[in-house]
Amino acid sequence: MELQRNASELTGILGAHKIESLQAINNPILWRNYRDTYAKAQQLEIITPYPLQIDFELNATCNLACPMCPLSMENNTEKSHINFPYELFCKIIDDGVPKGLKAIKLNYLNEPLLRKDLERFIIYAKKAGVLDVYFSSNGLLLNQNRIYSLIDSGLDRLQISIDAISKEVYDIIRPGGDYKRVVENVLTLLAYKKERNSLTPLVRVNFVRTQRNEFQLQDFLEFWQDKVDMIGVQEMVLPTKKKESILSKTTAKKQSFSCSFPYKQLVITAEGNVLPCCTFWGEQLVLGNILESYRQNGCVDIESFWLGEKMQELRTLHKKGEFTKSVICKQCVTGAIDES
Repeated sequence: MELQRNASELTGILGAHKIESLQAINNPILWRNYRDTYAKAQQLEIITPYPLQIDFELNATCNLACPMCPLSMENNTEKSHINFPYELFCKIIDDGVPKGLKAIKLNYLNEPLLRKDLERFIIYAKKAGVLDVYFSSNGLLLNQNRIYSLIDSGLDRLQISIDAISKEVYDIIRPGGDYKRVVENVLTLLAYKKERNSLTPLVRVNFVRTQRNEFQLQDFLEFWQDKVDMIGVQEMVLPTKKKESILSKTTAKKQSFSCSFPYKQLVITAEGNVLPCCTFWGEQLVLGNILESYRQNGCVDIESFWLGEKMQELRTLHKKGEFTKSVICKQCVTGAIDES
């Protein structure tokens, strides 16, 4: 496998080319248009009239308290009742697909498998014509029954965040988790896919590099590279809120950087806030609230966020390579590495 990382991305992916195998289960013309347009947006070459991708945070909670995630600083019980409405999700999908929505990711900072009706969202999106449906998970709840239902739902891709190759390091990075169970869950998923002769979901395991685990990266790659479809190696982005200092020594310093997120996607949180990117710092750049606007005028006007002044300003900054002029973008990008 060869590591591929676009200059405008924070994640390198081993086996990235395998995403193109999804063309086999889609309309080839629509799929090729999606991937060609995505590549141009990734290079900051075009601004589409509608986001190519929307990330939906369907619930506002997680079952872990990872030190590198700002969600661990919040009281999950206070947000346990917040779920993004299925009806509004359907309206956004129905509005978006004819206008150019090609992909959706069904999480933000949360653990999506806590949402017991997650498969209903996947099934609706696939039937409506979304080409690429995926989400990231810590994999703890990926039991056999859930594996069966996710495959049957038509899920295209599944990303499991593990970040370690031993229980000792995993317990530091993902306290409250169960390393052995997560690995077994992924292997069970892979075995059942093979038994079913199912292409999907493509399986990717993720490794976020920090000072506490990056010495295990090579062993992680060697263990997983002949098992899964893809491996994501992500640069550490310092959280907006944290319990302790976690840095990454080996992440390359960025002399210049132009983020592609404002050219590709929007994020909608469980509370309805619309964000311009999917990093922790996106929460500091709220474009508005779609739940409020929907209650006020009864329509899902995604374009008002996507083509609004705030998004245009962000695109201009990144197009010029002037991300440091945004306090939030500067903290996100340069705070991702150890400046000592």
